[in-house]
Amino acid sequence: MSLRKFLVNRYKNRKFRLNGIFPSTHLPSKQWLCQALSDHLIYDANQLPPKVDLRQDMTPVEDQSRIGSCTANCLAGAYEYLTKKKNGHNTDVSRLFIYYNGRVKSGNSYNVTDSGCSMTNIIEALEEFGICLESIWPYNITNINTRPSDEAYTTAKDHKITEAFQVKIDLYEMKSCLAQGFPFAFGLKLFASFDQATNIGVVPMPSAFDRSRQSHGNHALLAVGYSDRSQAFIVRNSWGEDWGDKGYCYIPYDYITNTEYCFDVWTVRKVAIDDFGQDHWDQDDSIDYQQNFNPDNDNDDGNNRTIEDLDNDDDGDDDNGDNAYFGNQTNNDQDDEHWNTTDTGQRFFNFGY
Repeated sequence: MSLRKFLVNRYKNRKFRLNGIFPSTHLPSKQWLCQALSDHLIYDANQLPPKVDLRQDMTPVEDQSRIGSCTANCLAGAYEYLTKKKNGHNTDVSRLFIYYNGRVKSGNSYNVTDSGCSMTNIIEALEEFGICLESIWPYNITNINTRPSDEAYTTAKDHKITEAFQVKIDLYEMKSCLAQGFPFAFGLKLFASFDQATNIGVVPMPSAFDRSRQSHGNHALLAVGYSDRSQAFIVRNSWGEDWGDKGYCYIPYDYITNTEYCFDVWTVRKVAIDDFGQDHWDQDDSIDYQQNFNPDNDNDDGNNRTIEDLDNDDDGDDDNGDNAYFGNQTNNDQDDEHWNTTDTGQRFFNFGY
């Protein structure tokens, strides 16, 4: 029996996998993969716009299903965004390829299990092995611990990240990263109240009741914008488009900038470009995402919404009846023809100048 941690809503009979990320124990060994973003900021605090929203250039949100691949999902979303900024087309990359190689980089190449991995493991894997298309190594979770095909590795070697930057857990630096046009991946400690975002995407601050409960779980997410009016980051999840606001949620600044909750904040690059410009800036910022917060309490008595360790066999169908194959369930408009087979990029150390 294999126990895994899930966010569970018994009232609505749903569950979401947690603990697919664990804190990194080391920085990447290559210096171009562990640069400090603070050395490459181009805007002063008073120059930042009130709102940034990168969603128009994000690919469709996908569902990680019941496996612990949240780190692979969030960085796949970041990579697809960078690719779309370069060629203008949606590309669907293999999350399972990324997840497998992230676990290999954690030192488990001879015993790969669905145990999650750190953000730095994934970053090192993206730089060493690259990434292949979803069509070459699909998201079939029965192959979760299977080495990808030789074809997958051959095609992936020409599609790698070139740089990674560590982002401080600091409001100015996080907003600056987004204002320069780059999403950032991060790990976050979640509590049972996170499930309240399921319907409209608004995540509450952890309450005293949350903190008093022993159960919590870690999850990897991708920040794709912010709103000063809402005092919240716009965040891409990996639980499908029917979760939250079309797969996105709004997490308070105070939550993500709290070092007790947030960890391992990184942004990656694959193309040699200084700055993606100000197309995603919004000087209006007229929508308050928090004002419509109406918590979905589900008659919660403290037991309907919980974080639990549940039996989760590596093979077979999901307990909720989900199919084991989740490959292209939302990315119906990907354009594989624009996947440049010689897109090796070049190492370019000027992030913002």
